[in-house]
Amino acid sequence: MSYQNAIWDFDGTLYDTYPVMMTALSQVYRDHQVAVDQSRLYQAIKQTSIKRELQMLAQQTNVSFEQLDREYHELEHQLQQTPQPYPGAAAILKQISAHGQNFLLTHRDDAAEKFLAAHGLADYFTEIVTSQSGFARKPAPDSLNDLCDRYQLDKTKTVMIGDRALDIEAGINAHVATAYFDVDRLPIMVQPTITITQLSALGKYFLN
Repeated sequence: MSYQNAIWDFDGTLYDTYPVMMTALSQVYRDHQVAVDQSRLYQAIKQTSIKRELQMLAQQTNVSFEQLDREYHELEHQLQQTPQPYPGAAAILKQISAHGQNFLLTHRDDAAEKFLAAHGLADYFTEIVTSQSGFARKPAPDSLNDLCDRYQLDKTKTVMIGDRALDIEAGINAHVATAYFDVDRLPIMVQPTITITQLSALGKYFLN
């Protein structure tokens, strides 16, 4: 099977943003006098979500989730200035756009498009769906289904690509193929169509 279209996650899939995300999240823990196990925390946010970890922190500290979430995002936005794409990102985006379409599905705001533009990657995308679009968060399939419907994408030739279980679950829920970017060699409880450890490995699965 040669796929034609890709729906990409941003953080930890196209761009290596996790180091700064971890710095910001760890600072929120320290600001509320909670010890941080860096290894456990990193694995937790990769296998579940930052939202879930902040909800647990809220229970520990009796500080509202909304406040902790605001503190984290303000700090992460301040620190996340020059994230870098993973090796192979530009090449696979170019390959896919030559025969199909790339879409971005991110919980970030329009900063994601700014980061892509800084590396000349924004023009490879047909549409960028951000947190401002109003869709339910992954693993809900709403945003994927909307893209497939509006652009008449053949779901059998479309792949959701991400680095976390919730990305794969979103793809499964939308009935598209899935590719798990297992950059950290972390097991997940769902079964993707494809598992890769570097973006260049995607090339053989798409039209060339």
